[in-house]
Amino acid sequence: MNLKCKNCGSEKIIPSVNVMDQGQHSDGTLKAHVGYNDPAAILLREAVFARLKANICGACGYTELFASKPEELYSAYLKAKEYCRM
Repeated sequence: MNLKCKNCGSEKIIPSVNVMDQGQHSDGTLKAHVGYNDPAAILLREAVFARLKANICGACGYTELFASKPEELYSAYLKAKEYCRM
């Protein structure tokens, strides 16, 4: 996997770095949240969470985040978008 920095063009990329949340009640994992998280709802009860990771340039520090499970996130987004139209 030959990654190049989108900012400076360097190939000094540190891939798939775990990005940690240091919040008081956090499990330590930084996550993206798409959809709803309302247990009383009839539709869209569960939100979809995806772990975030980063590629970091070792030359300039440019950091690019990416999410696991992008297909599930997009599906949850489409469902939430349709639900809001109702």
